[in-house]
Amino acid sequence: MPKNKELFYVQSNALSSIVKVFNKTEESLAEDVLSLKNWMKDQHHLPEILDDKSVQNFLILNKCNVEKAKEKIDMYYTFRSQRPDIARNMNPRCSNMKEVGKVKYHVPLPKMTKEMYRVFVEKYAFKDKLEQIDPYDMLKVGLNLYEIRLKEDIMFGDVFIYDLEGMSVRFLSKLTPAFFFSFITLYKKIYSLPVKGVYIINTVPYISTILAIVKALVKPKIFERIHVSKDANILKEHFPLEMLPRDYGGTEKSVEELHELYHLKLQEYQDRFDLLDKLRVNESLRPTKLENENDEFLGYHGNFRKLDID
Repeated sequence: MPKNKELFYVQSNALSSIVKVFNKTEESLAEDVLSLKNWMKDQHHLPEILDDKSVQNFLILNKCNVEKAKEKIDMYYTFRSQRPDIARNMNPRCSNMKEVGKVKYHVPLPKMTKEMYRVFVEKYAFKDKLEQIDPYDMLKVGLNLYEIRLKEDIMFGDVFIYDLEGMSVRFLSKLTPAFFFSFITLYKKIYSLPVKGVYIINTVPYISTILAIVKALVKPKIFERIHVSKDANILKEHFPLEMLPRDYGGTEKSVEELHELYHLKLQEYQDRFDLLDKLRVNESLRPTKLENENDEFLGYHGNFRKLDID
Protein backbone atom coordinates (compact mmCIF):
# COMPACT_ATOMS: atom_id res chain seq x y z
CA MET A 1 0.00 0.00 0.00
CA PRO A 2 1.46 3.42 -0.89
CA LYS A 3 2.86 5.29 2.10
CA ASN A 4 3.45 8.76 0.73
CA LYS A 5 0.30 10.76 1.59
CA GLU A 6 1.88 14.17 1.07
CA LEU A 7 -0.24 15.06 -1.95
CA PHE A 8 -3.62 14.18 -0.47
CA TYR A 9 -3.88 15.41 3.08
CA VAL A 10 -7.35 14.70 4.49
CA GLN A 11 -8.50 16.10 7.81
CA SER A 12 -9.20 13.50 10.50
CA ASN A 13 -12.81 14.64 10.82
CA ALA A 14 -13.46 14.92 7.08
CA LEU A 15 -15.31 11.64 6.58
CA SER A 16 -17.62 12.02 9.56
CA SER A 17 -18.41 15.62 8.58
CA ILE A 18 -19.11 14.77 4.94
CA VAL A 19 -21.41 11.81 5.59
CA LYS A 20 -23.50 13.96 7.92
CA VAL A 21 -24.35 16.11 4.90
CA PHE A 22 -26.03 13.02 3.42
CA ASN A 23 -27.70 12.01 6.72
CA LYS A 24 -25.29 9.14 7.15
CA THR A 25 -22.84 7.95 9.78
CA GLU A 26 -19.47 6.30 9.21
CA GLU A 27 -21.07 3.05 10.37
CA SER A 28 -23.97 3.22 7.91
CA LEU A 29 -21.54 4.20 5.15
CA ALA A 30 -19.48 1.09 5.92
CA GLU A 31 -22.66 -0.99 5.61
CA ASP A 32 -23.34 0.54 2.19
CA VAL A 33 -19.77 -0.21 1.12
CA LEU A 34 -20.28 -3.87 2.03
CA SER A 35 -23.62 -3.91 0.22
CA LEU A 36 -22.05 -2.53 -2.96
CA LYS A 37 -19.18 -5.00 -2.86
CA ASN A 38 -21.67 -7.86 -2.50
CA TRP A 39 -23.58 -6.43 -5.46
CA MET A 40 -20.38 -6.38 -7.51
CA LYS A 41 -19.83 -10.07 -6.78
CA ASP A 42 -23.15 -10.79 -8.50
CA GLN A 43 -22.30 -8.63 -11.54
CA HIS A 44 -20.41 -11.26 -13.48
CA HIS A 45 -19.73 -8.89 -16.36
CA LEU A 46 -17.53 -6.72 -14.12
CA PRO A 47 -13.84 -7.66 -14.10
CA GLU A 48 -13.06 -7.20 -10.39
CA ILE A 49 -14.34 -6.21 -6.95
CA LEU A 50 -13.23 -2.70 -5.99
CA ASP A 51 -11.47 -2.00 -2.70
CA ASP A 52 -13.38 -0.46 0.23
CA LYS A 53 -11.86 3.02 -0.16
CA SER A 54 -12.79 3.29 -3.84
CA VAL A 55 -16.35 2.09 -3.18
CA GLN A 56 -16.61 4.60 -0.34
CA ASN A 57 -15.63 7.37 -2.72
CA PHE A 58 -18.20 6.26 -5.30
CA LEU A 59 -20.85 6.51 -2.59
CA ILE A 60 -19.72 10.01 -1.58
CA LEU A 61 -19.60 11.04 -5.24
CA ASN A 62 -23.24 10.01 -5.52
CA LYS A 63 -24.45 11.58 -2.28
CA CYS A 64 -24.49 8.14 -0.64
CA ASN A 65 -27.15 6.91 -3.06
CA VAL A 66 -26.39 3.20 -3.48
CA GLU A 67 -28.28 2.80 -6.76
CA LYS A 68 -26.54 5.75 -8.40
CA ALA A 69 -23.19 4.48 -7.14
CA LYS A 70 -23.89 1.16 -8.87
CA GLU A 71 -24.39 2.97 -12.19
CA LYS A 72 -21.14 4.90 -11.85
CA ILE A 73 -19.10 1.86 -10.82
CA ASP A 74 -20.42 0.00 -13.86
CA MET A 75 -19.54 2.92 -16.15
CA TYR A 76 -16.08 3.20 -14.53
CA TYR A 77 -15.27 -0.14 -16.18
CA THR A 78 -17.55 0.04 -19.22
CA PHE A 79 -16.04 3.18 -20.76
CA ARG A 80 -12.68 1.44 -21.17
CA SER A 81 -14.10 -1.02 -23.68
CA GLN A 82 -16.74 1.27 -25.20
CA ARG A 83 -14.46 4.29 -25.65
CA PRO A 84 -11.11 2.85 -26.78
CA ASP A 85 -10.24 6.26 -28.25
CA ILE A 86 -9.89 7.48 -24.67
CA ALA A 87 -8.79 4.32 -22.86
CA ARG A 88 -6.03 3.47 -25.35
CA ASN A 89 -2.50 4.53 -24.38
CA MET A 90 -3.66 5.90 -21.05
CA ASN A 91 -1.07 4.13 -18.93
CA PRO A 92 1.40 6.64 -17.41
CA ARG A 93 4.27 4.58 -18.82
CA CYS A 94 3.10 5.26 -22.42
CA SER A 95 5.25 7.69 -24.38
CA ASN A 96 2.35 10.04 -25.15
CA MET A 97 1.52 10.34 -21.46
CA LYS A 98 5.14 11.03 -20.58
CA GLU A 99 5.18 13.82 -23.17
CA VAL A 100 2.13 15.44 -21.61
CA GLY A 101 3.85 15.26 -18.23
CA LYS A 102 6.76 17.26 -19.64
CA VAL A 103 4.52 19.99 -21.02
CA LYS A 104 1.61 20.35 -18.61
CA TYR A 105 1.42 20.47 -14.84
CA HIS A 106 -1.89 19.16 -13.51
CA VAL A 107 -1.52 18.84 -9.77
CA PRO A 108 -3.66 18.67 -6.64
CA LEU A 109 -2.99 21.05 -3.79
CA PRO A 110 -2.21 19.01 -0.66
CA LYS A 111 -4.46 20.99 1.68
CA MET A 112 -8.22 20.91 1.23
CA THR A 113 -10.46 23.94 1.53
CA LYS A 114 -12.39 24.47 4.76
CA GLU A 115 -15.40 22.95 2.96
CA MET A 116 -13.22 19.86 2.30
CA TYR A 117 -12.98 20.40 -1.46
CA ARG A 118 -9.84 19.47 -3.39
CA VAL A 119 -8.17 22.20 -5.44
CA PHE A 120 -6.22 21.53 -8.66
CA VAL A 121 -3.82 23.70 -10.62
CA GLU A 122 -3.28 23.29 -14.34
CA LYS A 123 -0.29 25.13 -15.75
CA TYR A 124 1.88 24.80 -18.85
CA ALA A 125 5.59 24.20 -18.36
CA PHE A 126 7.09 24.21 -21.87
CA LYS A 127 4.81 26.39 -23.92
CA ASP A 128 6.74 25.87 -27.16
CA LYS A 129 5.82 22.16 -27.07
CA LEU A 130 2.17 22.64 -26.18
CA GLU A 131 0.96 22.57 -29.79
CA GLN A 132 2.34 19.04 -30.18
CA ILE A 133 0.07 17.67 -27.46
CA ASP A 134 -3.24 15.95 -28.14
CA PRO A 135 -5.93 17.42 -25.82
CA TYR A 136 -7.35 13.92 -25.33
CA ASP A 137 -4.05 12.90 -23.76
CA MET A 138 -4.56 15.73 -21.28
CA LEU A 139 -7.96 14.28 -20.52
CA LYS A 140 -6.30 10.93 -19.81
CA VAL A 141 -3.95 12.62 -17.33
CA GLY A 142 -6.98 13.75 -15.37
CA LEU A 143 -8.49 10.26 -15.38
CA ASN A 144 -5.26 8.78 -14.05
CA LEU A 145 -5.26 11.35 -11.29
CA TYR A 146 -8.81 10.36 -10.35
CA GLU A 147 -7.69 6.73 -10.16
CA ILE A 148 -5.24 7.66 -7.42
CA ARG A 149 -7.82 9.83 -5.70
CA LEU A 150 -10.22 6.90 -5.44
CA LYS A 151 -7.62 5.17 -3.29
CA GLU A 152 -6.37 8.09 -1.19
CA ASP A 153 -8.63 11.14 -1.28
CA ILE A 154 -12.18 12.00 -0.23
CA MET A 155 -13.96 13.05 -3.42
CA PHE A 156 -16.52 15.53 -2.16
CA GLY A 157 -16.05 18.52 -4.45
CA ASP A 158 -13.49 20.04 -6.82
CA VAL A 159 -12.09 23.50 -7.47
CA PHE A 160 -9.95 24.15 -10.56
CA ILE A 161 -7.32 26.79 -11.22
CA TYR A 162 -6.42 27.07 -14.91
CA ASP A 163 -3.35 29.17 -15.65
CA LEU A 164 -3.57 30.00 -19.36
CA GLU A 165 -0.26 31.81 -19.66
CA GLY A 166 1.35 30.66 -22.89
CA MET A 167 -1.69 29.06 -24.48
CA SER A 168 -1.55 29.57 -28.24
CA VAL A 169 -4.26 30.04 -30.86
CA ARG A 170 -3.09 26.88 -32.61
CA PHE A 171 -3.54 24.79 -29.48
CA LEU A 172 -6.87 26.47 -28.77
CA SER A 173 -8.13 25.29 -32.15
CA LYS A 174 -7.78 21.72 -30.90
CA LEU A 175 -10.22 22.37 -28.06
CA THR A 176 -13.28 21.59 -30.12
CA PRO A 177 -16.87 21.28 -28.85
CA ALA A 178 -16.49 17.49 -29.25
CA PHE A 179 -13.47 17.52 -26.93
CA PHE A 180 -15.26 19.58 -24.28
CA PHE A 181 -18.27 17.30 -24.59
CA SER A 182 -16.10 14.22 -23.95
CA PHE A 183 -14.36 15.91 -21.04
CA ILE A 184 -17.51 17.09 -19.30
CA THR A 185 -19.47 13.91 -20.01
CA LEU A 186 -16.74 11.68 -18.60
CA TYR A 187 -16.78 13.84 -15.51
CA LYS A 188 -20.54 13.41 -15.20
CA LYS A 189 -21.00 9.78 -16.22
CA ILE A 190 -18.23 8.29 -14.09
CA TYR A 191 -17.28 10.59 -11.25
CA SER A 192 -20.06 13.20 -10.94
CA LEU A 193 -17.73 15.34 -8.85
CA PRO A 194 -19.42 18.61 -7.91
CA VAL A 195 -17.54 21.52 -9.48
CA LYS A 196 -17.44 24.13 -6.75
CA GLY A 197 -15.33 26.71 -8.54
CA VAL A 198 -13.22 27.40 -11.61
CA TYR A 199 -10.58 30.15 -11.66
CA ILE A 200 -9.11 31.00 -15.04
CA ILE A 201 -6.08 33.23 -14.60
CA ASN A 202 -3.54 34.90 -16.89
CA THR A 203 -6.22 34.85 -19.54
CA VAL A 204 -5.66 35.08 -23.25
CA PRO A 205 -7.53 37.48 -25.59
CA TYR A 206 -9.55 34.63 -27.06
CA ILE A 207 -10.83 33.32 -23.71
CA SER A 208 -14.34 34.28 -24.82
CA THR A 209 -14.19 31.50 -27.45
CA ILE A 210 -13.47 28.88 -24.80
CA LEU A 211 -16.14 30.22 -22.47
CA ALA A 212 -18.74 30.24 -25.24
CA ILE A 213 -18.19 26.53 -25.83
CA VAL A 214 -18.32 25.71 -22.11
CA LYS A 215 -21.45 27.83 -21.60
CA ALA A 216 -23.23 25.85 -24.29
CA LEU A 217 -22.47 22.56 -22.51
CA VAL A 218 -23.02 23.21 -18.80
CA LYS A 219 -25.93 24.34 -16.68
CA PRO A 220 -26.06 28.05 -15.77
CA LYS A 221 -25.33 27.36 -12.09
CA ILE A 222 -21.98 25.84 -13.08
CA PHE A 223 -21.10 28.60 -15.51
CA GLU A 224 -21.69 31.14 -12.74
CA ARG A 225 -18.91 29.48 -10.72
CA ILE A 226 -16.31 30.37 -13.36
CA HIS A 227 -14.11 33.33 -12.42
CA VAL A 228 -11.85 34.92 -15.04
CA SER A 229 -8.88 37.18 -14.27
CA LYS A 230 -6.02 38.72 -16.24
CA ASP A 231 -3.59 37.88 -13.43
CA ALA A 232 -3.28 35.60 -10.41
CA ASN A 233 -4.24 38.13 -7.72
CA ILE A 234 -7.77 36.76 -7.59
CA LEU A 235 -6.43 33.58 -5.99
CA LYS A 236 -5.32 35.39 -2.83
CA GLU A 237 -8.87 36.68 -2.47
CA HIS A 238 -10.36 33.19 -2.42
CA PHE A 239 -7.71 30.88 -0.94
CA PRO A 240 -5.55 31.08 2.22
CA LEU A 241 -1.86 31.57 1.54
CA GLU A 242 -0.95 28.26 3.17
CA MET A 243 -2.92 26.48 0.43
CA LEU A 244 -1.50 28.34 -2.56
CA PRO A 245 1.77 27.32 -4.29
CA ARG A 246 4.66 29.75 -4.12
CA ASP A 247 4.08 30.50 -7.82
CA TYR A 248 0.98 32.45 -6.79
CA GLY A 249 2.23 34.13 -3.63
CA GLY A 250 1.41 31.30 -1.24
CA THR A 251 3.53 29.23 1.13
CA GLU A 252 2.80 25.77 -0.30
CA LYS A 253 5.33 23.94 -2.49
CA SER A 254 5.71 25.26 -6.01
CA VAL A 255 3.65 23.77 -8.83
CA GLU A 256 6.80 22.16 -10.22
CA GLU A 257 7.56 20.52 -6.87
CA LEU A 258 4.00 19.24 -6.59
CA HIS A 259 4.31 17.95 -10.15
CA GLU A 260 7.37 15.95 -9.10
CA LEU A 261 5.47 14.49 -6.15
CA TYR A 262 2.61 13.54 -8.42
CA HIS A 263 4.90 11.64 -10.75
CA LEU A 264 6.30 9.73 -7.78
CA LYS A 265 2.72 8.91 -6.90
CA LEU A 266 2.10 7.59 -10.41
CA GLN A 267 5.07 5.27 -9.98
CA GLU A 268 3.62 3.97 -6.70
CA TYR A 269 0.47 2.97 -8.58
CA GLN A 270 2.11 1.56 -11.70
CA ASP A 271 0.86 -1.97 -10.97
CA ARG A 272 -2.70 -0.65 -10.79
CA PHE A 273 -2.40 1.13 -14.12
CA ASP A 274 -0.95 -2.00 -15.71
CA LEU A 275 -3.94 -3.96 -14.42
CA LEU A 276 -6.41 -1.38 -15.73
CA ASP A 277 -5.01 -1.95 -19.21
CA LYS A 278 -6.42 -5.48 -19.01
CA LEU A 279 -9.68 -4.95 -17.14
CA ARG A 280 -12.66 -4.98 -19.48
CA VAL A 281 -16.37 -5.61 -19.08
CA ASN A 282 -17.70 -8.88 -20.51
CA GLU A 283 -20.82 -7.64 -22.27
CA SER A 284 -22.08 -11.17 -22.89
CA LEU A 285 -22.51 -11.55 -19.11
CA ARG A 286 -24.21 -8.20 -18.53
CA PRO A 287 -27.59 -8.87 -16.86
CA THR A 288 -29.38 -6.00 -18.64
CA LYS A 289 -28.53 -4.06 -21.77
CA LEU A 290 -27.02 -0.59 -21.43
CA GLU A 291 -29.62 2.15 -21.47
CA ASN A 292 -29.95 4.35 -24.54
CA GLU A 293 -29.15 7.45 -22.50
CA ASN A 294 -25.53 6.33 -22.46
CA ASP A 295 -25.28 6.39 -26.27
CA GLU A 296 -23.82 9.88 -26.42
CA PHE A 297 -21.16 8.99 -23.90
CA LEU A 298 -20.31 5.64 -25.45
CA GLY A 299 -19.63 7.03 -28.86
CA TYR A 300 -22.84 8.03 -30.59
CA HIS A 301 -22.59 11.78 -30.23
CA GLY A 302 -25.88 13.40 -31.17
CA ASN A 303 -26.85 16.99 -30.55
CA PHE A 304 -24.97 18.54 -27.68
CA ARG A 305 -27.12 19.20 -24.65
CA LYS A 306 -26.35 20.87 -21.37
CA LEU A 307 -24.83 18.55 -18.82
CA ASP A 308 -26.12 18.63 -15.29
CA ILE A 309 -23.05 18.63 -13.06
CA ASP A 310 -23.61 19.81 -9.50
